[in-house]
Amino acid sequence: FMIHSFLKPLFADIKTLCLDTLFPIYCLACEIEGPKFICDACQSKLTPLPHQFCISCHKMSIGGLTHPHCQSPHAADGLISIFDYTDEKVADILIKGKYSFLPDVYKELAALMAKRIKTDFPFLVANSCELAYVPLHTWRQRWRGFNQSKILGEILGKELNLPVVDVLQRKKFTKTQKNLKKEKRIKNVDSAFSLSPLFGKKGVRGGSFILIDDVTTTGSTLSEAVRVLKRNGAQKVICITVARD
Repeated sequence: FMIHSFLKPLFADIKTLCLDTLFPIYCLACEIEGPKFICDACQSKLTPLPHQFCISCHKMSIGGLTHPHCQSPHAADGLISIFDYTDEKVADILIKGKYSFLPDVYKELAALMAKRIKTDFPFLVANSCELAYVPLHTWRQRWRGFNQSKILGEILGKELNLPVVDVLQRKKFTKTQKNLKKEKRIKNVDSAFSLSPLFGKKGVRGGSFILIDDVTTTGSTLSEAVRVLKRNGAQKVICITVARD
């Protein structure tokens, strides 16, 4: 037992040394080598989204809350995005993290999100709620090796002391939304989600959720996921993303 206790951290240190030597970590924004994918200097330079917008009409909204005249039984109650995707540094970090298969990037982004939520959007965690995330299709998750939205949720859960639930599943393989126009985005994600059989309707009914994704443009993916939650009895759903395009 004593030998095992000694060797385990030793092997962990050797593994870290080998990985750092073969695959050194560098800041995805400034490309300077260091211990983080987003160095401290670049963290302070990431452009925050200057205004929040209603998820339904896309006009400015205080706190990202859905306008009263835009509310409907199956619509999100709000959408908050932390950073501005038009900032090249923000876009580079998100794109490289996803397509260079770097899940730890999203852990760092989630920590930054948590700080901003605590200072600028404390109402999000003032009431009892659960964190949910936009799921990937099984095929895409196997190919990528991780779901960036789930990683964001897990770290946010720890930072904000909120439970994370696997409430949704993606039942339809969809095209990447990035290059689609608004009408095709809506059609692409139509009926893409359902409740996870492990969670069940009873767990949704009357509940409040924060739904997490990495980037939003038209809000089509988030709106479709929210629709599933609301149709099954969720009382309140507010969406939050790393960035807005």
